[in-house]
Amino acid sequence: MTKFFDRFKTFPFNYLLLLLGGVSLTLSFAPFNFSVLAWFSFIPLFLVLKDGKKPFKKGFIMGFAFFATLLYWIPFSDVENAVIPQVIFGSFALVIYLSSFFGLSAIFYNKLNRLGYAYLFPIVFAGLEFARSLSSVWGFPWGAIGFSQSNLIHLVQFAAIGGLPLVTAWVLFINVFIYLFVIDIRSKKRKKRIYLCVLISLLIIPLVYSEIILKRENSSVEYKNIVVIQPNVLPRDKRNSDVGRLKQIKKVVHMSPSADLYVLPETASPFSLSGSPDAEVFFSNLAKDKNAPIITGTLDYKRKEKKIICYNAAAVVDSSGVKGIYRKIFLVPFVERLPFDDVLPKLRDINLGQGGFTPGSEFTVFEEGGINFCVYICFEAIFSQLVREFVNNGAELLVNITEDGWFGVTSGPYQHAQMAAFQSIIFRRSLVRSANTGVSFVCSPFGEILKKTKTFKEGFIVCEVPLMKGKTVYAKIGNTFGWVFLSFVLLLFIYRKEGK
Repeated sequence: MTKFFDRFKTFPFNYLLLLLGGVSLTLSFAPFNFSVLAWFSFIPLFLVLKDGKKPFKKGFIMGFAFFATLLYWIPFSDVENAVIPQVIFGSFALVIYLSSFFGLSAIFYNKLNRLGYAYLFPIVFAGLEFARSLSSVWGFPWGAIGFSQSNLIHLVQFAAIGGLPLVTAWVLFINVFIYLFVIDIRSKKRKKRIYLCVLISLLIIPLVYSEIILKRENSSVEYKNIVVIQPNVLPRDKRNSDVGRLKQIKKVVHMSPSADLYVLPETASPFSLSGSPDAEVFFSNLAKDKNAPIITGTLDYKRKEKKIICYNAAAVVDSSGVKGIYRKIFLVPFVERLPFDDVLPKLRDINLGQGGFTPGSEFTVFEEGGINFCVYICFEAIFSQLVREFVNNGAELLVNITEDGWFGVTSGPYQHAQMAAFQSIIFRRSLVRSANTGVSFVCSPFGEILKKTKTFKEGFIVCEVPLMKGKTVYAKIGNTFGWVFLSFVLLLFIYRKEGK
């Protein structure tokens, strides 16, 4: 019995705390949506880092627990059998890469704690998180902490000021001041009162600001009737039956009521509308039947010298044919292309199961039926800097089309939808989202989901969608907060390197 208690004393409770912190972060995201858990999830890390030992390892363990549970669905993706080994290896490498940001942030926390400035840690964490959103090539903002707050629309309207980095910093500030208040609660120092006042302010100020924004009337708001189509064509059916896919789309579109605009998902058309007259005629006839333009995902090809260049694209079609095309700019690394294959063309000879797409370059804004709208594709929806370009080009409606069928019956579609909806808060724009197998939805300019579908169910959404004008602070200043936070990280790194 004595030996048992001796072993119990040496049990690594620190690691359990770190695992608890990582898992609780995952629970703050969709489909669980326990957003408030994110306010406490970093406290276990702060407790474990009190001894100042092995900060990278401890931060990495928490990050690994978070990303391994958040992204568990990647190895279960509905892909061809030939690429399953690459997908499994890639998911493990991705979790390692993302977890290293937590490890690095823990090192900086240690430094700040020794200097007596632990309360500045949120700036560091938000800065490092912002760094992994700067590029679609080596960045991946999936799981950014601010996204977990997207359903707390009565608290996070300030996202329209500083974007995702500011919301992430806010969540971390709540964590820090809860921690500082609790560990000081038994002391006679007045600091605990200061910590409590700051903590209350962190909740009251965003609440008051958000309520003002939500209750503010905008008499100039115009409404348009939009139909979002969810065909629910399974990935295996997409790979095996092009004609069946078009029949399914035609059936669901004809079932839907009249509207000003119809939205179909990514790669809804199995054929290039610019290269296949029959495909263009098919969608043109649909638009004629419904007397309204249709947005559809499609492949697009362009000949350059002796080469054929392929794009993942979205086309706007009316009764006269194709009115315009947007070519996806941010391609999924290792899925749609190998990073830097434009710089090193030899990389294109390596087959990891990726698509051979080329990124587009134009932030196209369409004008149809009195609506100025943009269309961005799949995971482009989680990059605010990309959406900002469309808004500044005049987009009054955000349209996101995606093929989420390959996620399977997992948390993936819900996480993707949650992060996509966050952009409506940042830019104060309505968002309509068509996902082939779900989740499709219509989102208000304040982040409220007005209507949505269930996954793996065919159907449609019809909704009167408000169109708002004007630009948010974030639309005007962009990632200023993110760059300030990242600059602070760099200054702290230099300070640390000099050993001061």
